[in-house]
Amino acid sequence: MQFFKQFKPVRTCLLAVLCTLPVAGSLQAKEVDPPVPEPSLDAITVCYDFGCKNRAIVNLPENEWLEVANWFYPPAKTPKEELQQIRQAIGWMEVVIGRHTPTHKDVALSLPLVDNYRDLFPGQQDCIDESTNTTTYLRLFEQQGLLRHFEVIERAYRQALIDQHWAAQVRHKSTGDRFVVDSWFQPNGYLPAIQASEDWADLSLWSRITNRRASNDQR
Repeated sequence: MQFFKQFKPVRTCLLAVLCTLPVAGSLQAKEVDPPVPEPSLDAITVCYDFGCKNRAIVNLPENEWLEVANWFYPPAKTPKEELQQIRQAIGWMEVVIGRHTPTHKDVALSLPLVDNYRDLFPGQQDCIDESTNTTTYLRLFEQQGLLRHFEVIERAYRQALIDQHWAAQVRHKSTGDRFVVDSWFQPNGYLPAIQASEDWADLSLWSRITNRRASNDQR
């Protein structure tokens, strides 16, 4: 993938910076779409094409679900272990879902610096798609009894003058500490960034871009 070709269409430039500008710290969720139905293994709603423009309903076979669920075994003894399990499971869930939807084509950020960006559609995701899908997957993990230390809560949200960003979010059941699970920085199937919600809200543009190294592992 050629990440460093210069854009020609102005519209493409605007789309490329979506979810990338520095933001003021705000962790309050802000709904921009109708709520996604509660997931089940035979009806997983998957968003793509920016802002949940298009959605697919995936009926996940048991053998593929077990590929994901096995990341939670043995059960985590500590919250730190469970966060790592969540990270691995979300990355693999994207791989599995990508077998059934065009999201397997998703690249890092909203759009790469390429001339033929239209070839990425359908299937490309912005931060709204990513945060919605990741929240759906987390709810499924929770529903299936895979989470011991954390519970799934509303998406984290932050806003700048001309930009905004969303990420999925979990909360420690005992301490109330919140952590974002942010898949937007990496292509489909890569491990998401997980960090304290307060740190996520305060990161500058340059720090957030360079911080991608922390989530640069691939499943």
